[in-house]
Amino acid sequence: MKLNSDKGVFVIGDIHGMYDEFEEMLSYWNRSKEQLVLIGDLMDRGYDSRQVLEKVWFLEKEYQAVVIRGNHESMLLNFLRSPYNFFNHYVINGGMTTLSQLLTISEEEIKRSDSRRYARLIKQRYPKLESWLRSLPYYVEYGNFIIVHAGIDLSLNDWRDTSDHDFMWLRDRFHHAENTTGKQIIFGHTPTMVLNQNFNNSKVWRYDRKWGIDGGLVFGGQLHGLSLSPNAVRDIHSVKIMEGR
Repeated sequence: MKLNSDKGVFVIGDIHGMYDEFEEMLSYWNRSKEQLVLIGDLMDRGYDSRQVLEKVWFLEKEYQAVVIRGNHESMLLNFLRSPYNFFNHYVINGGMTTLSQLLTISEEEIKRSDSRRYARLIKQRYPKLESWLRSLPYYVEYGNFIIVHAGIDLSLNDWRDTSDHDFMWLRDRFHHAENTTGKQIIFGHTPTMVLNQNFNNSKVWRYDRKWGIDGGLVFGGQLHGLSLSPNAVRDIHSVKIMEGR
């Protein structure tokens, strides 16, 4: 998917259900001059994934916001398709909070019942959710930028041949490979505290024309947003976790 280079772009990193911080980050976005791109992992682990999703759906409708498919969107989709097979995998990766918030019931109640029942209830309450998750692109191109959730396979002659799984899950093999694309790559997925090798350092990670922008907000770090022109990062915005969270 290619974005129009006539406008700027505003990219926001992994939100993970942290609604108030997401709202604060949106205050830096110039709606009239910038296309909004969300890098994936909208939900799971945080305190209000339902409200994040509803806000994102509003932004898609009113401002044509673009959402990239992250591994957490993929895990939710897998659960809805086959709850018996994917419930445990989704839950150990933070999905219990999202199921509880979408259905407004306790996590303990979900644990005690049949996962297939809750998948059916979510489909009934959010009938477009499954098809929406299936529609999300794995990456977008904008000017001199590739924007992707986790990374691309830099060993390939054409990075666009990266597998769907790798677009959403890559880590070290992408981080440490030479960037031969001729482009700048913006990605999330791996908290920058890990990339910076310092749990107290959640700043944007920059190396070899790669920009890591998952500031690990849900782990106590920051939410990052980048303002882009077709050829440059014009500004970096960061929001810290709000007091009391």
